[in-house]
Amino acid sequence: MRKKIIVFSIIMILLSSVTAISQELESRKAVLSELIQAALSENPQIKAAEKEWQASLEKIPQVKSLPDPILSYAHFGQSVETRLGPQRNKISISQMFPFFGKLSIKGDVVRSHASMLEYQYQAVKADVILKVKQAFFSLYWFDKAIKISQEEKEVLQRLARVAQKKYETGQATQQDVLKAQLEISKVLDKILALTQGRKSVVAEMNSLLNNRPDIYIGEIDEIDVPDFQVELNELYGWAKENRPELIKAQHLIEKNEKSLMLAKKNYLPDFRIMFDYIDIGGGTTTSPDDGRNAWMGSIGINIPLWRKKLRAAEAEEATKIKASESLYRNMENETLSRVNELYFEVQTVEEQIKLYQYSLLPQAEQSFKASEIGYLTGKVDFLNLLESERMILMIKIGYHKSISDLSKSLARLERIVGKDVLSKPEGESVRTEVLFSPEFPNNNDSSKKVNGINKKNKIKQGGNENE
Repeated sequence: MRKKIIVFSIIMILLSSVTAISQELESRKAVLSELIQAALSENPQIKAAEKEWQASLEKIPQVKSLPDPILSYAHFGQSVETRLGPQRNKISISQMFPFFGKLSIKGDVVRSHASMLEYQYQAVKADVILKVKQAFFSLYWFDKAIKISQEEKEVLQRLARVAQKKYETGQATQQDVLKAQLEISKVLDKILALTQGRKSVVAEMNSLLNNRPDIYIGEIDEIDVPDFQVELNELYGWAKENRPELIKAQHLIEKNEKSLMLAKKNYLPDFRIMFDYIDIGGGTTTSPDDGRNAWMGSIGINIPLWRKKLRAAEAEEATKIKASESLYRNMENETLSRVNELYFEVQTVEEQIKLYQYSLLPQAEQSFKASEIGYLTGKVDFLNLLESERMILMIKIGYHKSISDLSKSLARLERIVGKDVLSKPEGESVRTEVLFSPEFPNNNDSSKKVNGINKKNKIKQGGNENE
């Protein structure tokens, strides 16, 4: 009996430990920097691109080395008689030496190709980081939308209780109670849809992290509105300097230029040095050198005689240079166009966020508060009250959707320009704004605070709202 009690106690302790660990994992917030580091170290696509680049580096010493020497053996089936005796066997060794500079240029061609693969690897890393950021900001929106919907469900439940009491006292109809219950059901359905949507994004994130699709990813913490203060021309310069695809295209031009140099070098001959050692039989002559073995050295060159072939190879490489230069110009144009598009996209979303912060949210809160008071006093019907509450739900979710969209747009912009667009030089202060709390207070003080911020921003910006 005592043993059973001990075993039961151990099982309970283990179960409680597992439960505690599970709760701790679920309560842990997801951190973007940690997710990015995990993706960089575990993502299979990144590993494949890195290995492909590293493999290309191993080809450089291969092409810069001399070709293998050739060792040959010949046996005279019918000996050739010489002054020293009959020739029986011959051993030869030869080595080809390309014309001066050819091996070095071959190494430069392969090195340029390896540099292309290096920046292809950098582009793959940047793509994975962008996907991680987009999934992260999508999770942020889902978490906020679920939380807001749950809060709205509680508000609707409170309104339903108010409608029920008014119905019981004859101050409202049963239709008000049914409408409240219907709205609660709609919010519950929305929560289910949002929860399923979050699971899909979690599976996508786990795919980037090389995890199982069902691995839990914690709730996303609060995100401040990004402070973007970079000029368009500066973004153009960053993109041309840092975008991996543009640097890869530059190395393609360099590779083709080196290939053209090599094609011109092929007009010059290569050299071959040979050494022969001949085994001579003895005892057939009266010469004092009877049976002494012979040797000889020789040199040869190939003759680049077929000039039509060489000219065609040179023309091929020259055409490749023009093609790669056109490819670079096209990619540069597309890059600058994309930078321009994302720059104004960011500005548009920033204006939307300001509209939510300083106009829509305070007005919706005040409208709901007035409708709730009006309903309690019998001046507003229940349908208008529900409409005010529904508007608050849409605006709150829309506000966080705009923050998510802004963060995604900035992430895409960073992918194009190849660097962080929110970083500030050392010693420069970063402007921060007072944001609404997730609860979005609905008292009169909040509207006064918003008006004060608007006034302060107008003075600070010199009256330019788009600055």
